Amino acid sequence: MGQSILGSKSNAGAKTFSRRTLRSGIVAVSASAMLFLGIASAAPSAKAADTGESLFNANCAVCHGQDGHGTATGKALNAPDLSSAAVQKLTNAQITEQIADGKGNMPPFKSTLDAGQIKLLVTYVRTFGKKK
Repeated sequence: MGQSILGSKSNAGAKTFSRRTLRSGIVAVSASAMLFLGIASAAPSAKAADTGESLFNANCAVCHGQDGHGTATGKALNAPDLSSAAVQKLTNAQITEQIADGKGNMPPFKSTLDAGQIKLLVTYVRTFGKKK
C-alpha cells in the first residue's frame, strides 16, 4: 500500500482523515455562506438608507437651498421659498405631483426617484413650514 496523507501506511486512516476534512470543509463553507447571506440581507439598501433630508440635499438643495429659502440659482429660476405659505398650503398630493412631474423650471424627478423617495421629500418639505 502507498503512504497516506498522514504519513501512515493505513488506507483506513486516510479515508477517515479525508471524510473529516470534507465534513469540516462543508461545515466551514456552509457557515461562511450563512454568515455572508445574513450580513448581506441585513445590510440596508441604498434606498432604505435614504432620508428626506439626504434626498433633498442631493436633488433639491441646489435650487431650493438647504434651508428651503432658495439659492441664487433657484431664485433666478423662480424656485419658490419652501417655507412660504403658498407652498405649505399645497396638499401632499400637489407637492408629490410637482416633484414627480416638475413645474415651471423645475425638472421632473419621477424617472430618478421612486414613489417612496418622493413621499420622503414631501414629508421633508413640510418641515420648512415649521422652521420659519
